Amino acid sequence: MRIEKYLAVTDLLCSREFHAEDGRSDLGTAGPGYLTAELATSQGTRVADASIRREAEERLHEEREALAGTLAERWGEPSPMGLQTIRLRTAAEEIPEPWARLSHLMADAYVWQAREYGRWIVLGVADRDPADEIQLLLTATETDPP
Repeated sequence: MRIEKYLAVTDLLCSREFHAEDGRSDLGTAGPGYLTAELATSQGTRVADASIRREAEERLHEEREALAGTLAERWGEPSPMGLQTIRLRTAAEEIPEPWARLSHLMADAYVWQAREYGRWIVLGVADRDPADEIQLLLTATETDPP
């Protein structure tokens, strides 16, 4: 079951040390103060027609909702966060990572504060850029939301 796999990745993100520099990890991307796992990625939506892309978006949003429900059992109800304002702020001010990057990838996310790990957990669907595949992303960061 995918949710069980996603929960195992969540545990890894909460327990692993952060990377010293920005780059790739076995789960996705990483850098100082954050780890991002690419939980699921669409296939072929970059070159597909709009209806196929929409189906992939819907499927990944459904997976996000299912995982959010399970994570809510751990950490309580998430705080929904619109990332558009953060994205706009990147033009005029320095927004810390991973928040700047996430704001360019997704319109909104669910956010939990996992106090026992000293991390914020961010769950969202990266679907803003039609030239990219759609991804279900889960990020753990020690950086407070801006």
